[in-house]
Amino acid sequence: MTSILKKYGYFIASAALLLIFIVFTILVKTVDVQYYFNNTYVGFYSINSKFGEFVTNFGKYESMSKMSDIILYLSFAYILGLFIFALIELIKNKSFKKLNMNYYLVLGGYVLTVIFYFVFEIVKVNYSPISPIDNLKPSYPSSHVLLGCMFYLLNTFTAMKLLKPEKEWIKPLVFAATGVICLLLIFTRALSSKHWLTDIIASIILVSSLYTLFIGVHHKLVPISPKEAKEIE
Repeated sequence: MTSILKKYGYFIASAALLLIFIVFTILVKTVDVQYYFNNTYVGFYSINSKFGEFVTNFGKYESMSKMSDIILYLSFAYILGLFIFALIELIKNKSFKKLNMNYYLVLGGYVLTVIFYFVFEIVKVNYSPISPIDNLKPSYPSSHVLLGCMFYLLNTFTAMKLLKPEKEWIKPLVFAATGVICLLLIFTRALSSKHWLTDIIASIILVSSLYTLFIGVHHKLVPISPKEAKEIE
């Protein structure tokens, strides 16, 4: 059992989290569903409506929305930075085969994240509580939290794998900073008034599943250093 967990632990955890996300989504569509407006309905209405009242009373949702936008856009700059490093390496080696495997894996992580984003643009579970009547906007799961947190986590993980050994001391600081940024994004988006509480929770669960899967695939495909192997043991 221990050997199975060591070998497939990340994949098992990812699958379990994805199952939780699916079950949670079903519950959102079936538990305490009440009419909201313009022929839209909201699950977990009592919890979501109380949270909405809190956000409205908080009164800072416009600035929170702008802040969450800025944090998301900065994650795109992070992606651009990695792309530039990959391009430089590609030009030096003049071969896609010699390009560091980490770049291909993070690209796969981007693609998977964007696929989930588009799936829920098509499969509409909830609509934003402040959608215009003539232009309902899907809000489940929160795309800011899904895209922003995934991009920050994927980029940081990849960037730290590309660090030279003598600079490894910076890893804990960078990972801690990334965690703070993700929490700030979740906090500001939750208080932006553009999402139900269940939208935010769903995104957190989905991000956890996808990022855990990414780490599992990485460990399978990219050789780890003796130091990392010792840490895992």
